[in-house]
Amino acid sequence: MTGKAGIIGSILFALLPWNAVATETGTMICRGGIVSIGNAIPEVLQKCGPSAFSSQREQVEVGGSVKPGVSRTYTKVAVDDWTYNFGPNEFMYRVIFENGNVARTESLEWGY
Repeated sequence: MTGKAGIIGSILFALLPWNAVATETGTMICRGGIVSIGNAIPEVLQKCGPSAFSSQREQVEVGGSVKPGVSRTYTKVAVDDWTYNFGPNEFMYRVIFENGNVARTESLEWGY
């Protein structure tokens, strides 16, 4: 996608309410193979190529007990969200990586 239409499309796509259109799938089929939970980023790139849209963030997960005197643990997790657009005849997919490995795949609406 290039030009103004591509930029506008990317902005509108980024504003979609993910939870309203996403269905967790566990796998994603690409021309180079099947992407599954646990696959590393290089493996996904090899099978599917670069994504149409991506974002990165870091989140903190809290573990441990809420009991008095028991300490909690805080773990930083690197999260990458990649969106694949396979065109108007196929669904788009979102791949969520945690610390470099696929944690979840979601089927979205039709591509464009």
